[in-house]
Amino acid sequence: MPYIRHGNINFYYESNGQGDPLVLIRGLGSNADHWYAQVPDLSRQYRVITFDNRAIARSSDPGGDFTIRDMAEDVVDLMDGLEISRAHILGLSMGGMIAQELAIGHPRRVRGLILIVTHCGGRHQVKAEDKVMAAVERMAVDQSMEARLEAAGVFFAPQTLSGRLSVIQEYAAVSIKHPADGDILQRQMKAIQNHDAYDRLQRITAPTLVMTGAEDVLIPPDNSRILAERIPNAEFIVIQGGGHQILIEQPETCNRAIIDFLQKVDAG
Repeated sequence: MPYIRHGNINFYYESNGQGDPLVLIRGLGSNADHWYAQVPDLSRQYRVITFDNRAIARSSDPGGDFTIRDMAEDVVDLMDGLEISRAHILGLSMGGMIAQELAIGHPRRVRGLILIVTHCGGRHQVKAEDKVMAAVERMAVDQSMEARLEAAGVFFAPQTLSGRLSVIQEYAAVSIKHPADGDILQRQMKAIQNHDAYDRLQRITAPTLVMTGAEDVLIPPDNSRILAERIPNAEFIVIQGGGHQILIEQPETCNRAIIDFLQKVDAG
């Protein structure tokens, strides 16, 4: 299996396709395998790099707490190891926060930026309802099947939960291969809670697409509106019928929007 070592961390990664590099950054508790609905489409035109965040799945755990900015530096280290000087960057949820920090701190490394179902952090974020956060926090602590099922109601749109059970089953099957333990989930959540890029978003110079799901209750759509308003010349798309897992629920629509945006960036 391919690894890149930086410092005391071994990062697991995969590279699919040829062309300009496109780095995909996952969110809370998920890993490279969860891009199964994106890699086949996106790798037809791009060299798609997926990886496991530190302490997740096949990447090693350096121990201790970390920040979103630390994880952005991990992506830079990965790009350096792969000899990628500049890439399109796509971040989902927590991965979108990492992508923000990467675009702010290393503007020359980012060609095009895509932020999906994410927020700016701090006091300007639009928070989820208490019962939604309680479900996620319970999953992070006890890891029981009951807690996981409760969390599914947070991650997926109501119409997916009621009529598209196979979508959830496929996601669950991927998730159980490399489940994140409660300790790393809590450390990731602490990093998310400390994220605040609001006052620095205007420093992003890369062409940016902000995408959200109309039914997302975990990171409500108004968060994406804030990002689109704060980032210069950002484009904004709302995917109907999508919850927090819009890339899994509406892959054809999302993949088409991603490719269309990247092609515009590539065309200059």
